[in-house]
Amino acid sequence: MNHLTSSPNWWACALSESVNDKKPLAVVCNGEALALFRNTAGEAFALEDRCPHRRVPLSLGTVKPGGLQCGYHGWTFDGGTGACTTIPNLRDTERVPPRYGARAYPVAEVNGFVHVGLGGSGLGRPTQGLPSAGYQPQGREFTGAATVNMAHGEYLAAMLDGPDCLLAFDGVRMTDFFLGDSRREGGSLVLDRGAVWKKQMLPSNFVVDYPLIVRTTLALAGGAVQVDLLDVDESPVVTVLMGVSPSRRGTTSLCWRGFWHAVRLAGAPLRWRSARALGKPPFEVFDDIKGAAIAALLVAPSRELEAARTGFTASAPLRTAA
Repeated sequence: MNHLTSSPNWWACALSESVNDKKPLAVVCNGEALALFRNTAGEAFALEDRCPHRRVPLSLGTVKPGGLQCGYHGWTFDGGTGACTTIPNLRDTERVPPRYGARAYPVAEVNGFVHVGLGGSGLGRPTQGLPSAGYQPQGREFTGAATVNMAHGEYLAAMLDGPDCLLAFDGVRMTDFFLGDSRREGGSLVLDRGAVWKKQMLPSNFVVDYPLIVRTTLALAGGAVQVDLLDVDESPVVTVLMGVSPSRRGTTSLCWRGFWHAVRLAGAPLRWRSARALGKPPFEVFDDIKGAAIAALLVAPSRELEAARTGFTASAPLRTAA
């Protein structure tokens, strides 16, 4: 199974299908307000969501053949460079001063996610380290995006301590029993926990052969989380990949994609098999997180997260675990 690669500068900011050449998309990624859009050739661009003229959000503007046009005074900005190409009230003999440009960010698109390079200079087009590089969907996908009322660091910690507060697999109950310690795999921290069918009695505390496993893979840099539902042989049943980044005022921006694997589960309840046959979503990412559930979580594997993130550097070799 592929695990996440990590880069401190590249973030999965949006789903590919949410970015078009008709209307810009406003997102906040790692605290940066961005306006995403495409040209008619389908190439994606990202500009700071602020017109340098009167600070109006560029996401309120219009996509034009020459770039993104501000809705206030009609200034147009090139998506690749951020240069202002048009000011409507200038005479034909006048040139647009270079200082009127908007800030442009590098963009890379892989496996249904639009990534934006933040926090670094001269990033160019990446050859590795994109959060979705190892995501290989099979068949129909289930997607979504949300902004949740929870700080980014707390969201990541809860993904390790109690992912059932943040998402759910249909018909499955996650337990508090960890199947070993968390482990480093390349640029990720990985943790397994036991899971059972909801109608099944919980095994004894001393029993380790849970019929299901929930594996959380958390990138140590950038913002990506992969959550897999596995069978007892560790074959993937459902995979969810999430772009997770700091938003404004202590909130967190999310976008996600997930899918069923072809594996057939022995002993799966009829309700679960029927849902799969009908093509229903096998998971739910919560956009309304219960504060009481988060407050009740014991701080356990997340203790290792801060140390692991601090010790991880972008220059460390990135490897993919199979």
